[in-house]
Amino acid sequence: MNRLTTRLALLAMLLMAQGCGGILTSDQPARQTYLLTPLATSLPATAGDGAVDLALDVAAIPGLDTDRILALGADARLQPVSNARWTDHLPEVLTSILERSLEATGQFSSVHGSDHAAEGGWLLQLEVREFFGIQDGAGNTSSVRVGLAGNIECNGDRHPLRLDEAHPVAAQRLASVVAAHQAGLDGVTRELIDRIGQVCKTGGAR
Repeated sequence: MNRLTTRLALLAMLLMAQGCGGILTSDQPARQTYLLTPLATSLPATAGDGAVDLALDVAAIPGLDTDRILALGADARLQPVSNARWTDHLPEVLTSILERSLEATGQFSSVHGSDHAAEGGWLLQLEVREFFGIQDGAGNTSSVRVGLAGNIECNGDRHPLRLDEAHPVAAQRLASVVAAHQAGLDGVTRELIDRIGQVCKTGGAR
């Protein structure tokens, strides 16, 4: 009788452990990692005469230095979207993407991550201030905002930069939220390239 009681007790404990494990994990979606890509361009990838070296320094405001995909709620809460993540923390992701996007313009002899310019080179410093979905009171993500601010130092001058984009989310699916982030990033990258072309000239000319 004691042996039977012991077996029943062990079986009950095993079932309870399995049930608790399901409670802890069943409502947690599997981790999903999403890739952002550089701006597609038809411009030549080779640097022309007079091209300069560009140092790129990207930081993020508190709360955005994470690999989680985020949404800003109606109550001002910044919260993760499901268990969705970027491939690295946001400053590292955007540094890599902007490096490749700027290299593809052919305006620079090289683009690399650094907080100081090489001799004769330029320095681009950016801070990520917005990179999240906008949610309503029902938890639906209506749009995505992407905002960068900073400055570029070129030819002995410093020029302020402010880049902002907002894109609607086509459907209440994670893939649509990511697509809106990509569209916003493409938009601010185009703005950045245009702005650099306006205020900086290669070869020392202004």
